[in-house]
Amino acid sequence: MYESSFEEPALPPVFVDQSGLRGRLLRGFGWPVSVVGAILAVAMGSSLIGVQADAPAMGIPTQLPGSSTPPVSPAPSLSPAPTP
Repeated sequence: MYESSFEEPALPPVFVDQSGLRGRLLRGFGWPVSVVGAILAVAMGSSLIGVQADAPAMGIPTQLPGSSTPPVSPAPSLSPAPTP
């Protein structure tokens, strides 16, 4: 291929914030957002550390000796019976 020793000059940046206002503005918003994120992370971590190892027992109701459940019969279907 053809190689040239001529190098193109670097293009100047399209936008340069000479005053630094954009950087200060982003830092001003970044610190409170990062502090809130850190607080949420600490709260989530402490809730995971403080969780109980055993789940509470579920109370299953016992049936009384004299009571019995009535037998369940299937409800009639609304669709027609299949034909061979």
